[in-house]
Amino acid sequence: MQYKKLDARLEIRLHPEQLQKLKEEAAEKKTSVGNLVREAIDQHYVMSTEKKLRAIEQLTQINAPVTNWEQMKKEIEAGYLKK
Repeated sequence: MQYKKLDARLEIRLHPEQLQKLKEEAAEKKTSVGNLVREAIDQHYVMSTEKKLRAIEQLTQINAPVTNWEQMKKEIEAGYLKK
């Protein structure tokens, strides 16, 4: 596992109950509270490959009319200008 240098700091305020839950989970997982927070941030902001594939599958099932790029561009611009 490759470690990245941790040099950015963040201060947050928590309810005592929230901190207690984090400490308990960190102890169970034998990790730090900071590591739990970093993992939660990564999970929130990084889209998994599985989610990307599902999104692509959903897009391929849309039976939207498609034409050439120049015509589509004109329709997008016309729709935008109507606002």
